[in-house]
Amino acid sequence: MKWTGRTARHVPWAAARVVALAGMLAVSGLAAGAASASGGQPTAAQPAAVSLTYRCRFPSGSQPVTVAVTVSLPAVAATGKPIQPTGASLAMSLPPAAAAGLASLHAVMVSAATKLTISASEGPSGASVVWPGSTRRPVRRPAHGGLTLTTAGTVPAVTASSPGEVALTAAGLSVTFYAGRPAAPAPGPAQSPAPGRPLPNAGGRAAVPRSTAPAPQRTARLPLQVTCTLAPGQRAALGNVLVTGKARRTAAKSGTPVGKCPKLPKGGLKFNPRFPLPPPIKAPGTKVLHFPEQACAFTTGYADARKLKGAVLLTAALTNVALTAREVVNFSPNVNFFEADNVAQLDYHGLHEFPPSTATFLTFGFVPTTASVALVEHGTINIVAVGPAVGTGCKPNKFQNCITVATVSSRLSVQIIPGSVMVNGVPLDVGGQCQTSAFDAILTGSSASTPPYSVQFGGPLTGTVTIPKFKNCGVTENLDPIFNAAISGPRNFNLLTQGEVCFVQDALDCKPKVNTPVLPVPLRKVTG
Repeated sequence: MKWTGRTARHVPWAAARVVALAGMLAVSGLAAGAASASGGQPTAAQPAAVSLTYRCRFPSGSQPVTVAVTVSLPAVAATGKPIQPTGASLAMSLPPAAAAGLASLHAVMVSAATKLTISASEGPSGASVVWPGSTRRPVRRPAHGGLTLTTAGTVPAVTASSPGEVALTAAGLSVTFYAGRPAAPAPGPAQSPAPGRPLPNAGGRAAVPRSTAPAPQRTARLPLQVTCTLAPGQRAALGNVLVTGKARRTAAKSGTPVGKCPKLPKGGLKFNPRFPLPPPIKAPGTKVLHFPEQACAFTTGYADARKLKGAVLLTAALTNVALTAREVVNFSPNVNFFEADNVAQLDYHGLHEFPPSTATFLTFGFVPTTASVALVEHGTINIVAVGPAVGTGCKPNKFQNCITVATVSSRLSVQIIPGSVMVNGVPLDVGGQCQTSAFDAILTGSSASTPPYSVQFGGPLTGTVTIPKFKNCGVTENLDPIFNAAISGPRNFNLLTQGEVCFVQDALDCKPKVNTPVLPVPLRKVTG
Protein backbone atom coordinates (compact mmCIF):
# COMPACT_ATOMS: atom_id res chain seq x y z
CA MET A 1 0.00 0.00 0.00
CA LYS A 2 1.44 3.34 -1.00
CA TRP A 3 0.85 6.10 1.52
CA THR A 4 -0.07 9.53 0.17
CA GLY A 5 -1.72 12.69 1.39
CA ARG A 6 -4.88 11.59 -0.43
CA THR A 7 -5.21 8.36 1.55
CA ALA A 8 -4.79 10.37 4.71
CA ARG A 9 -8.26 11.72 4.10
CA HIS A 10 -9.78 8.46 5.16
CA VAL A 11 -8.13 8.44 8.56
CA PRO A 12 -10.44 9.87 11.22
CA TRP A 13 -9.64 13.12 12.86
CA ALA A 14 -11.87 15.01 15.14
CA ALA A 15 -12.55 18.40 13.64
CA ALA A 16 -14.37 19.14 16.71
CA ARG A 17 -14.30 21.79 19.19
CA VAL A 18 -15.66 21.57 22.52
CA VAL A 19 -17.88 23.50 24.43
CA ALA A 20 -18.45 24.07 27.93
CA LEU A 21 -20.95 26.60 27.53
CA ALA A 22 -22.64 26.68 29.78
CA GLY A 23 -25.27 27.18 31.60
CA MET A 24 -26.83 29.96 30.06
CA LEU A 25 -27.49 28.64 26.63
CA ALA A 26 -30.86 27.79 25.16
CA VAL A 27 -32.72 30.23 23.15
CA SER A 28 -35.55 32.42 24.26
CA GLY A 29 -38.52 32.46 21.87
CA LEU A 30 -39.73 35.29 19.77
CA ALA A 31 -43.48 35.68 19.63
CA ALA A 32 -44.95 35.29 16.15
CA GLY A 33 -45.74 38.61 14.53
CA ALA A 34 -49.14 39.58 13.32
CA ALA A 35 -48.19 41.58 10.26
CA SER A 36 -48.42 40.12 6.76
CA ALA A 37 -47.99 41.55 3.29
CA SER A 38 -47.36 40.59 -0.29
CA GLY A 39 -43.94 40.42 -1.86
CA GLY A 40 -41.33 39.36 0.67
CA GLN A 41 -38.13 40.48 -1.02
CA PRO A 42 -35.76 42.84 0.83
CA THR A 43 -36.07 46.44 -0.28
CA ALA A 44 -33.46 49.15 -0.67
CA ALA A 45 -31.56 49.96 2.50
CA GLN A 46 -32.79 52.93 4.53
CA PRO A 47 -30.21 55.04 6.40
CA ALA A 48 -30.55 55.31 10.17
CA ALA A 49 -28.58 57.35 12.67
CA VAL A 50 -28.76 57.97 16.40
CA SER A 51 -26.54 59.93 18.79
CA LEU A 52 -26.16 58.33 22.21
CA THR A 53 -24.39 59.15 25.44
CA TYR A 54 -22.51 56.33 27.16
CA ARG A 55 -20.88 56.25 30.57
CA CYS A 56 -17.50 54.61 29.98
CA ARG A 57 -15.31 53.30 32.78
CA PHE A 58 -11.77 54.56 32.19
CA PRO A 59 -8.99 53.88 34.71
CA SER A 60 -9.36 57.48 35.89
CA GLY A 61 -13.09 57.03 36.46
CA SER A 62 -16.41 57.11 34.60
CA GLN A 63 -16.51 59.53 31.65
CA PRO A 64 -19.36 60.53 29.30
CA VAL A 65 -18.70 59.57 25.67
CA THR A 66 -20.94 60.61 22.80
CA VAL A 67 -21.36 57.83 20.25
CA ALA A 68 -22.99 58.48 16.88
CA VAL A 69 -24.24 55.19 15.38
CA THR A 70 -25.04 55.09 11.67
CA VAL A 71 -26.28 52.13 9.63
CA SER A 72 -28.47 51.27 6.66
CA LEU A 73 -31.35 48.82 7.20
CA PRO A 74 -33.70 47.22 4.69
CA ALA A 75 -37.25 48.49 5.04
CA VAL A 76 -38.80 45.08 4.32
CA ALA A 77 -37.46 41.52 4.53
CA ALA A 78 -38.94 38.08 4.06
CA THR A 79 -39.26 35.33 6.64
CA GLY A 80 -36.33 32.96 6.47
CA LYS A 81 -34.17 35.53 4.64
CA PRO A 82 -31.27 37.42 6.24
CA ILE A 83 -31.83 40.97 7.44
CA GLN A 84 -28.42 42.41 6.63
CA PRO A 85 -27.43 45.84 7.97
CA THR A 86 -24.81 47.66 5.90
CA GLY A 87 -22.55 50.64 6.37
CA ALA A 88 -22.44 50.32 10.17
CA SER A 89 -20.08 52.76 11.87
CA LEU A 90 -19.53 54.38 15.27
CA ALA A 91 -18.10 57.86 15.79
CA MET A 92 -16.91 58.20 19.40
CA SER A 93 -16.25 61.67 20.80
CA LEU A 94 -14.03 61.41 23.86
CA PRO A 95 -13.98 64.38 26.22
CA PRO A 96 -10.56 65.76 27.26
CA ALA A 97 -10.50 63.74 30.50
CA ALA A 98 -11.14 60.50 28.64
CA ALA A 99 -8.64 61.33 25.88
CA ALA A 100 -6.02 62.05 28.54
CA GLY A 101 -6.50 58.51 29.83
CA LEU A 102 -5.10 57.16 26.54
CA ALA A 103 -1.68 58.41 27.63
CA SER A 104 -1.26 55.01 29.30
CA LEU A 105 -0.76 53.55 25.81
CA HIS A 106 2.51 55.53 25.54
CA ALA A 107 1.93 56.18 21.85
CA VAL A 108 1.43 59.26 19.71
CA MET A 109 -0.97 57.42 17.39
CA VAL A 110 -3.91 55.37 18.73
CA SER A 111 -6.58 53.15 17.21
CA ALA A 112 -9.62 51.33 18.53
CA ALA A 113 -11.81 48.26 18.15
CA THR A 114 -15.45 48.33 19.26
CA LYS A 115 -18.16 45.79 20.04
CA LEU A 116 -21.65 47.24 20.13
CA THR A 117 -24.39 44.99 21.48
CA ILE A 118 -27.62 45.26 19.49
CA SER A 119 -30.98 44.01 20.71
CA ALA A 120 -32.93 42.40 17.85
CA SER A 121 -36.48 41.96 19.08
CA GLU A 122 -39.94 41.11 17.85
CA GLY A 123 -42.66 41.88 20.35
CA PRO A 124 -41.72 41.11 23.97
CA SER A 125 -38.86 38.72 23.16
CA GLY A 126 -35.60 38.91 21.32
CA ALA A 127 -31.94 38.11 21.14
CA SER A 128 -28.62 39.96 21.16
CA VAL A 129 -26.06 40.34 18.40
CA VAL A 130 -22.73 42.13 18.56
CA TRP A 131 -21.59 44.55 15.87
CA PRO A 132 -17.79 44.73 15.56
CA GLY A 133 -15.78 47.60 14.20
CA SER A 134 -12.24 48.92 14.04
CA THR A 135 -10.51 52.09 12.97
CA ARG A 136 -9.11 51.95 9.45
CA ARG A 137 -6.06 54.02 10.37
CA PRO A 138 -4.59 55.38 13.62
CA VAL A 139 -5.42 58.85 14.90
CA ARG A 140 -3.01 61.23 16.58
CA ARG A 141 -3.62 61.50 20.31
CA PRO A 142 -3.90 65.18 21.28
CA ALA A 143 -1.80 66.57 24.09
CA HIS A 144 -4.86 68.49 25.26
CA GLY A 145 -8.52 68.44 24.36
CA GLY A 146 -10.92 65.79 23.15
CA LEU A 147 -10.55 63.08 20.52
CA THR A 148 -12.88 61.53 17.93
CA LEU A 149 -12.41 57.96 16.72
CA THR A 150 -14.53 56.27 14.07
CA THR A 151 -14.84 52.50 13.77
CA ALA A 152 -16.56 50.48 11.06
CA GLY A 153 -16.96 46.85 10.11
CA THR A 154 -19.13 44.21 8.48
CA VAL A 155 -21.86 43.24 10.93
CA PRO A 156 -23.81 39.98 11.21
CA ALA A 157 -27.31 39.52 9.85
CA VAL A 158 -30.35 38.11 11.61
CA THR A 159 -33.22 36.11 10.18
CA ALA A 160 -36.81 36.18 11.40
CA SER A 161 -38.86 33.02 11.08
CA SER A 162 -42.22 34.75 11.62
CA PRO A 163 -43.88 37.78 10.00
CA GLY A 164 -43.92 40.93 12.08
CA GLU A 165 -41.64 43.84 12.82
CA VAL A 166 -38.05 43.39 14.00
CA ALA A 167 -36.67 46.29 16.03
CA LEU A 168 -32.93 46.92 16.32
CA THR A 169 -31.80 48.84 19.41
CA ALA A 170 -28.33 49.78 20.65
CA ALA A 171 -27.31 48.47 24.07
CA GLY A 172 -23.93 47.83 25.75
CA LEU A 173 -20.62 48.92 24.25
CA SER A 174 -17.02 47.83 24.82
CA VAL A 175 -13.98 49.61 23.37
CA THR A 176 -10.37 48.45 23.18
CA PHE A 177 -7.79 51.15 22.51
CA TYR A 178 -4.46 50.21 20.92
CA ALA A 179 -1.12 51.92 20.50
CA GLY A 180 -0.36 52.60 16.86
CA ARG A 181 -2.14 50.98 13.98
CA PRO A 182 -5.06 48.61 14.48
CA ALA A 183 -3.83 45.03 14.34
CA ALA A 184 -6.76 43.90 12.18
CA PRO A 185 -8.45 46.35 9.78
CA ALA A 186 -12.18 46.21 9.29
CA PRO A 187 -13.36 44.03 6.39
CA GLY A 188 -13.61 45.83 3.09
CA PRO A 189 -16.59 45.91 0.74
CA ALA A 190 -15.27 42.89 -1.16
CA GLN A 191 -15.83 40.69 1.87
CA SER A 192 -19.35 39.37 2.00
CA PRO A 193 -20.80 38.60 5.41
CA ALA A 194 -22.29 35.25 6.15
CA PRO A 195 -26.07 34.98 6.03
CA GLY A 196 -27.60 35.69 9.39
CA ARG A 197 -28.70 33.66 12.31
CA PRO A 198 -32.43 33.37 12.86
CA LEU A 199 -34.20 35.27 15.54
CA PRO A 200 -35.69 32.58 17.76
CA ASN A 201 -39.41 31.97 18.01
CA ALA A 202 -41.55 29.64 20.03
CA GLY A 203 -41.17 26.88 17.45
CA GLY A 204 -37.46 26.25 17.84
CA ARG A 205 -34.03 27.31 18.99
CA ALA A 206 -31.37 29.27 17.24
CA ALA A 207 -28.64 31.73 17.99
CA VAL A 208 -27.65 35.13 16.74
CA PRO A 209 -24.04 35.65 15.69
CA ARG A 210 -21.82 38.14 17.28
CA SER A 211 -18.79 39.67 15.69
CA THR A 212 -17.80 39.54 12.02
CA ALA A 213 -14.58 41.58 12.08
CA PRO A 214 -11.19 39.94 12.64
CA ALA A 215 -10.08 39.95 16.25
CA PRO A 216 -7.41 42.53 16.95
CA GLN A 217 -4.09 41.09 18.03
CA ARG A 218 -2.14 42.44 20.96
CA THR A 219 0.53 44.98 20.17
CA ALA A 220 3.80 45.34 22.00
CA ARG A 221 2.03 47.57 24.50
CA LEU A 222 -0.96 46.39 26.46
CA PRO A 223 -4.26 47.67 25.08
CA LEU A 224 -6.71 49.66 27.18
CA GLN A 225 -10.12 47.99 27.54
CA VAL A 226 -13.13 50.13 28.42
CA THR A 227 -16.75 49.08 29.01
CA CYS A 228 -19.63 51.50 28.53
CA THR A 229 -23.31 51.56 29.48
CA LEU A 230 -26.06 53.73 28.06
CA ALA A 231 -26.89 56.79 30.10
CA PRO A 232 -30.53 56.53 31.27
CA GLY A 233 -33.44 58.27 29.59
CA GLN A 234 -32.33 57.81 25.97
CA ARG A 235 -34.10 56.39 22.96
CA ALA A 236 -31.56 54.00 21.45
CA ALA A 237 -33.69 52.53 18.63
CA LEU A 238 -31.91 52.30 15.29
CA GLY A 239 -34.94 51.30 13.25
CA ASN A 240 -37.52 48.65 12.44
CA VAL A 241 -37.64 46.12 9.61
CA LEU A 242 -41.00 44.82 8.42
CA VAL A 243 -40.89 41.03 7.94
CA THR A 244 -43.43 39.55 5.54
CA GLY A 245 -44.31 36.08 4.38
CA LYS A 246 -45.42 32.85 6.00
CA ALA A 247 -44.13 31.74 9.37
CA ARG A 248 -41.36 29.17 9.15
CA ARG A 249 -40.24 26.64 11.65
CA THR A 250 -36.87 27.23 13.19
CA ALA A 251 -35.08 24.11 12.01
CA ALA A 252 -31.39 23.44 11.71
CA LYS A 253 -31.56 24.63 8.12
CA SER A 254 -33.13 28.02 8.76
CA GLY A 255 -30.16 29.20 10.75
CA THR A 256 -27.40 27.50 8.81
CA PRO A 257 -24.15 29.35 8.95
CA VAL A 258 -22.44 29.32 5.60
CA GLY A 259 -18.89 30.22 4.82
CA LYS A 260 -16.07 29.11 2.59
CA CYS A 261 -12.99 27.48 4.02
CA PRO A 262 -10.87 30.41 5.24
CA LYS A 263 -7.26 30.81 4.23
CA LEU A 264 -4.62 29.41 6.53
CA PRO A 265 -2.56 32.02 8.38
CA LYS A 266 0.86 32.88 7.04
CA GLY A 267 3.19 30.06 7.99
CA GLY A 268 0.29 27.68 8.57
CA LEU A 269 -1.29 26.48 11.81
CA LYS A 270 0.98 25.45 14.67
CA PHE A 271 0.25 22.73 17.20
CA ASN A 272 -0.80 23.85 20.67
CA PRO A 273 2.20 23.12 22.94
CA ARG A 274 -0.11 22.73 25.93
CA PHE A 275 -1.11 19.33 24.51
CA PRO A 276 2.16 17.63 23.44
CA LEU A 277 1.92 15.16 20.58
CA PRO A 278 2.66 11.51 21.38
CA PRO A 279 6.27 10.52 20.63
CA PRO A 280 6.59 8.32 17.53
CA ILE A 281 6.33 4.62 18.32
CA LYS A 282 9.65 2.79 18.58
CA ALA A 283 9.39 -0.08 16.13
CA PRO A 284 11.38 -1.04 13.00
CA GLY A 285 9.83 0.45 9.90
CA THR A 286 8.23 3.49 11.62
CA LYS A 287 8.20 6.60 9.45
CA VAL A 288 7.32 10.17 10.35
CA LEU A 289 5.81 11.98 7.36
CA HIS A 290 4.25 15.33 6.61
CA PHE A 291 1.36 15.67 4.16
CA PRO A 292 -0.47 18.81 5.32
CA GLU A 293 -3.68 19.57 3.46
CA GLN A 294 -6.17 22.31 4.19
CA ALA A 295 -9.81 21.53 4.88
CA CYS A 296 -12.67 22.81 6.98
CA ALA A 297 -15.83 21.45 8.55
CA PHE A 298 -18.89 22.50 10.53
CA THR A 299 -19.61 21.07 13.96
CA THR A 300 -22.82 21.42 15.94
CA GLY A 301 -24.39 19.47 18.79
CA TYR A 302 -25.63 19.58 22.36
CA ALA A 303 -23.97 20.70 25.58
CA ASP A 304 -25.39 19.79 28.97
CA ALA A 305 -25.54 22.28 31.80
CA ARG A 306 -25.64 19.75 34.61
CA LYS A 307 -26.65 22.12 37.42
CA LEU A 308 -29.49 23.53 35.35
CA LYS A 309 -30.66 20.08 34.24
CA GLY A 310 -30.84 21.09 30.60
CA ALA A 311 -29.03 20.85 27.30
CA VAL A 312 -28.16 23.47 24.73
CA LEU A 313 -28.26 23.24 20.93
CA LEU A 314 -24.97 24.85 19.88
CA THR A 315 -24.62 27.11 16.89
CA ALA A 316 -22.63 25.33 14.20
CA ALA A 317 -18.96 26.32 14.20
CA LEU A 318 -16.69 26.51 11.19
CA THR A 319 -13.18 25.19 11.81
CA ASN A 320 -10.11 25.62 9.64
CA VAL A 321 -7.92 22.50 9.66
CA ALA A 322 -4.44 21.54 8.55
CA LEU A 323 -4.96 17.80 8.08
CA THR A 324 -2.09 15.34 8.57
CA ALA A 325 0.36 18.04 9.56
CA ARG A 326 2.31 15.09 10.95
CA GLU A 327 1.87 11.36 10.33
CA VAL A 328 3.43 8.38 12.07
CA VAL A 329 3.04 5.17 10.05
CA ASN A 330 4.25 1.60 10.22
CA PHE A 331 2.91 -0.95 7.72
CA SER A 332 4.66 -3.96 9.24
CA PRO A 333 2.04 -6.73 9.77
CA ASN A 334 3.04 -7.03 13.41
CA VAL A 335 2.70 -3.29 13.97
CA ASN A 336 0.13 -1.95 11.46
CA PHE A 337 0.03 1.50 13.08
CA PHE A 338 -1.10 4.90 11.89
CA GLU A 339 -1.28 8.22 13.69
CA ALA A 340 -2.61 11.39 12.07
CA ASP A 341 -1.76 14.60 13.91
CA ASN A 342 -3.93 17.51 12.78
CA VAL A 343 -4.15 21.09 13.96
CA ALA A 344 -7.28 23.24 13.79
CA GLN A 345 -8.50 26.73 14.55
CA LEU A 346 -12.02 28.09 14.94
CA ASP A 347 -12.92 30.77 12.43
CA TYR A 348 -15.98 32.91 13.03
CA HIS A 349 -15.48 35.79 10.58
CA GLY A 350 -11.83 36.03 11.62
CA LEU A 351 -12.46 35.48 15.34
CA HIS A 352 -11.12 32.29 16.89
CA GLU A 353 -14.27 31.30 18.74
CA PHE A 354 -17.62 29.57 18.45
CA PRO A 355 -20.47 31.72 17.16
CA PRO A 356 -22.19 33.22 20.22
CA SER A 357 -25.45 31.81 21.53
CA THR A 358 -28.34 33.54 23.24
CA ALA A 359 -30.10 31.31 25.72
CA THR A 360 -32.63 31.08 28.50
CA PHE A 361 -32.51 28.67 31.44
CA LEU A 362 -34.44 28.46 34.68
CA THR A 363 -31.72 29.40 37.12
CA PHE A 364 -32.13 27.62 40.46
CA GLY A 365 -35.16 25.94 38.92
CA PHE A 366 -37.50 28.91 38.76
CA VAL A 367 -35.78 32.18 37.67
CA PRO A 368 -35.70 32.66 33.86
CA THR A 369 -32.23 33.97 32.94
CA THR A 370 -31.26 34.99 29.41
CA ALA A 371 -27.78 35.88 28.22
CA SER A 372 -25.53 35.84 25.17
CA VAL A 373 -22.20 34.11 25.57
CA ALA A 374 -19.12 33.49 23.45
CA LEU A 375 -16.85 30.46 23.69
CA VAL A 376 -13.32 31.66 22.96
CA GLU A 377 -10.42 29.49 21.81
CA HIS A 378 -6.99 29.94 23.41
CA GLY A 379 -4.27 28.71 21.08
CA THR A 380 -5.00 26.11 18.44
CA ILE A 381 -6.76 22.74 18.68
CA ASN A 382 -4.72 19.53 18.53
CA ILE A 383 -6.45 16.55 16.93
CA VAL A 384 -4.69 13.19 17.22
CA ALA A 385 -6.19 10.11 15.52
CA VAL A 386 -4.64 6.70 16.20
CA GLY A 387 -5.62 3.43 14.50
CA PRO A 388 -4.52 0.73 12.07
CA ALA A 389 -2.67 1.69 8.90
CA VAL A 390 -4.50 -1.11 7.07
CA GLY A 391 -7.94 -2.06 8.37
CA THR A 392 -8.45 -5.26 6.36
CA GLY A 393 -7.43 -8.30 8.37
CA CYS A 394 -6.31 -6.16 11.29
CA LYS A 395 -5.26 -8.03 14.44
CA PRO A 396 -4.83 -6.21 17.77
CA ASN A 397 -1.25 -5.78 19.00
CA LYS A 398 0.60 -3.79 21.62
CA PHE A 399 0.51 -0.65 19.44
CA GLN A 400 -3.24 -0.46 18.75
CA ASN A 401 -6.47 -2.45 18.92
CA CYS A 402 -7.79 -1.99 15.34
CA ILE A 403 -10.18 0.79 16.40
CA THR A 404 -9.40 4.34 15.32
CA VAL A 405 -9.84 6.83 18.14
CA ALA A 406 -9.52 10.58 17.62
CA THR A 407 -8.77 12.89 20.56
CA VAL A 408 -9.48 16.62 20.35
CA SER A 409 -7.61 18.81 22.85
CA SER A 410 -8.44 22.49 23.20
CA ARG A 411 -8.33 25.31 25.71
CA LEU A 412 -11.36 27.57 25.99
CA SER A 413 -13.06 30.20 28.09
CA VAL A 414 -16.67 31.41 28.37
CA GLN A 415 -17.38 35.15 28.07
CA ILE A 416 -20.68 36.92 28.81
CA ILE A 417 -21.51 39.57 26.22
CA PRO A 418 -22.08 42.97 27.92
CA GLY A 419 -25.66 44.21 27.93
CA SER A 420 -27.17 40.81 27.12
CA VAL A 421 -28.18 39.48 30.54
CA MET A 422 -31.85 39.52 31.59
CA VAL A 423 -33.07 38.02 34.87
CA ASN A 424 -36.82 37.50 35.03
CA GLY A 425 -37.18 40.12 32.28
CA VAL A 426 -35.04 42.74 34.09
CA PRO A 427 -31.67 43.80 32.60
CA LEU A 428 -28.64 42.91 34.72
CA ASP A 429 -25.39 44.79 34.15
CA VAL A 430 -22.59 42.26 34.51
CA GLY A 431 -19.87 44.56 33.18
CA GLY A 432 -17.57 43.94 30.26
CA GLN A 433 -15.19 41.37 31.73
CA CYS A 434 -17.56 38.69 33.06
CA GLN A 435 -15.90 35.43 32.06
CA THR A 436 -14.39 32.17 33.21
CA SER A 437 -10.70 31.45 33.32
CA ALA A 438 -9.30 29.28 30.53
CA PHE A 439 -9.89 25.55 30.88
CA ASP A 440 -8.92 22.37 29.05
CA ALA A 441 -11.64 20.62 27.05
CA ILE A 442 -11.18 17.20 25.46
CA LEU A 443 -13.56 15.18 23.26
CA THR A 444 -13.11 11.84 21.51
CA GLY A 445 -14.58 10.09 18.48
CA SER A 446 -14.34 6.39 17.64
CA SER A 447 -14.76 4.24 14.55
CA ALA A 448 -16.46 1.66 16.80
CA SER A 449 -19.27 3.90 18.06
CA THR A 450 -22.83 3.83 16.71
CA PRO A 451 -22.97 5.83 14.53
CA PRO A 452 -19.22 5.75 13.86
CA TYR A 453 -16.89 8.69 13.52
CA SER A 454 -14.74 9.14 10.43
CA VAL A 455 -12.89 12.05 8.91
CA GLN A 456 -14.66 11.97 5.57
CA PHE A 457 -18.21 11.56 6.80
CA GLY A 458 -17.99 13.09 10.27
CA GLY A 459 -19.94 11.73 13.18
CA PRO A 460 -20.27 12.02 16.98
CA LEU A 461 -17.67 13.32 19.42
CA THR A 462 -18.27 13.09 23.15
CA GLY A 463 -16.72 14.14 26.43
CA THR A 464 -17.29 16.00 29.67
CA VAL A 465 -15.98 19.40 30.68
CA THR A 466 -15.58 21.30 33.92
CA ILE A 467 -16.82 24.89 33.79
CA PRO A 468 -14.52 27.05 35.95
CA LYS A 469 -15.67 29.79 38.25
CA PHE A 470 -16.63 33.13 36.77
CA LYS A 471 -14.76 36.32 37.61
CA ASN A 472 -15.19 40.09 37.17
CA CYS A 473 -18.99 39.83 36.94
CA GLY A 474 -20.94 42.85 38.12
CA VAL A 475 -20.47 46.60 38.26
CA THR A 476 -21.94 47.91 41.50
CA GLU A 477 -22.02 44.47 43.15
CA ASN A 478 -20.14 41.19 42.95
CA LEU A 479 -22.21 38.77 40.86
CA ASP A 480 -19.57 36.04 40.64
CA PRO A 481 -21.24 33.87 43.34
CA ILE A 482 -24.53 33.80 41.40
CA PHE A 483 -22.91 32.57 38.18
CA ASN A 484 -20.73 30.10 40.06
CA ALA A 485 -23.64 28.62 41.99
CA ALA A 486 -25.82 28.29 38.87
CA ILE A 487 -23.28 27.17 36.29
CA SER A 488 -19.72 26.36 37.36
CA GLY A 489 -18.83 22.76 38.10
CA PRO A 490 -17.73 19.39 36.67
CA ARG A 491 -19.36 16.64 34.57
CA ASN A 492 -21.05 18.72 31.88
CA PHE A 493 -21.57 16.24 29.04
CA ASN A 494 -21.14 17.25 25.40
CA LEU A 495 -22.33 15.43 22.28
CA LEU A 496 -21.09 17.20 19.16
CA THR A 497 -21.66 16.19 15.55
CA GLN A 498 -19.01 16.89 12.93
CA GLY A 499 -20.09 17.27 9.32
CA GLU A 500 -18.30 16.08 6.23
CA VAL A 501 -14.93 17.63 5.66
CA CYS A 502 -14.55 20.01 2.74
CA PHE A 503 -11.09 19.80 1.14
CA VAL A 504 -9.91 23.12 -0.24
CA GLN A 505 -7.78 21.82 -3.11
CA ASP A 506 -10.51 20.07 -5.07
CA ALA A 507 -13.71 20.88 -3.12
CA LEU A 508 -14.19 17.19 -2.25
CA ASP A 509 -17.20 16.63 0.03
CA CYS A 510 -18.23 20.28 -0.31
CA LYS A 511 -21.50 21.80 -1.38
CA PRO A 512 -21.78 21.80 -5.16
CA LYS A 513 -19.88 24.56 -6.97
CA VAL A 514 -18.84 26.33 -3.76
CA ASN A 515 -15.95 25.71 -1.43
CA THR A 516 -18.29 25.36 1.56
CA PRO A 517 -18.61 22.41 3.96
CA VAL A 518 -21.94 20.69 4.51
CA LEU A 519 -23.81 21.50 7.73
CA PRO A 520 -24.49 18.35 9.78
CA VAL A 521 -27.74 17.43 11.56
CA PRO A 522 -26.98 17.22 15.30
CA LEU A 523 -27.17 13.71 16.72
CA ARG A 524 -29.17 13.11 19.88
CA LYS A 525 -27.76 9.71 20.76
CA VAL A 526 -24.54 7.75 20.41
CA THR A 527 -23.50 4.37 21.81
CA GLY A 528 -20.13 2.73 22.12
